Amino acid sequence: MSSWLKKVGFACAAVFALGLLVAIVLGATFLVQQLSVELEEKRLVQEAPPAGSVPGRVVLSLSSAAVTVKAGPAGGPIRVESNFDPEVHRLEQTYDEDAGGGWTYRLDFHEKRLFHVSVVSIWLGKRSPEVMVEIPRDLPLALETRMEGGYLALDLAGLELTTASVELDRGVLGLIVSEPLHVPVERLSVEGRMGAMLLRSLGNASPKQLHVQHSIGAARVDLSGRWLRDADVDFQVAFGNGELELPDGVNIEGLDGSFLRQIDPADEEIPPPTLRFSSEFDTGNIRVFD
Repeated sequence: MSSWLKKVGFACAAVFALGLLVAIVLGATFLVQQLSVELEEKRLVQEAPPAGSVPGRVVLSLSSAAVTVKAGPAGGPIRVESNFDPEVHRLEQTYDEDAGGGWTYRLDFHEKRLFHVSVVSIWLGKRSPEVMVEIPRDLPLALETRMEGGYLALDLAGLELTTASVELDRGVLGLIVSEPLHVPVERLSVEGRMGAMLLRSLGNASPKQLHVQHSIGAARVDLSGRWLRDADVDFQVAFGNGELELPDGVNIEGLDGSFLRQIDPADEEIPPPTLRFSSEFDTGNIRVFD
C-alpha cells in the first residue's frame, strides 16, 4: 500500500509541476506581449481666450509619465502631445468659462487600473508614457500642477503667471525659470512628499512669496536670476537633504550671521531687493551656499 501511495504522490507532483511550468510559460508570454505594445500618439488642442482677457486657471493632474510643461507660441492654443497605451492610461481635457469671463482648463492623465501589468512594467522602468503641454506665452493665468508619480519637467519662462503651485506626491521634479518673466509672479509654491526636487533660477520669476517644502528625499533650490522686488522665502525639508544656493545682488535677512548680507544702496543705481527668510528656516537639514 505504501508503494502505491508513493507512486500516486509522485504522479500528482509531476502533474502539479507540469501545470506550474505551463502557467509560467503562458504568463511570461502574456507579459512579453503586454510590454511589446506600441505606445499610441494622441494630440489635444484647446483654443485659449485672446490676449488681455481675464486671467484664468490651468490645472494639471498627472501620474506615471514623463511630463514636460513649457510656453508655446503667443496667440496659439493650449496644446498637448502624448504617447501612451490607451488600455492602461486615460488622457482627458475640459474647458469651462464663468459669467465673469474667468476660465479654467483642466488636463488629466492617470492610470485606468492601478495594478495593470503595464503599470507594473512602468514601475520596473520598461515603459514610460510621455506628455508634453504647451501654454501660450501671452495668456494670463494661475498654474496648478499635481504629479502623483513620475517625472515632471517645467520651464516657466515665457508664461504670464499670476501664481504657480506645484505638488509632487512621489517621483522627480525639475523646475526652471530659464528667462526672466515679463511680469513677476505673486506667489510660487512647490511642495514635495517623496522623491527629488531640483528648482533652478527662481529669481527670474521674482515671486513676492516663495514657499518650498519637502517631506522625504532631496531638494535643491537655486535662487539665482533677476530679482525685481523684495520677497518672503520659506524653505523646509523634513527628512532628507536640502541645498540652498543664494543669489548675488540682493540683501539677505533671516539666515545665520555668516549668510546675512546688506548691500550699501549708495553703491547701486536702484536699491537692491531683499530676501527675507522665514523664522522657521532650519539649517539642520539644509546646506546653504553663498
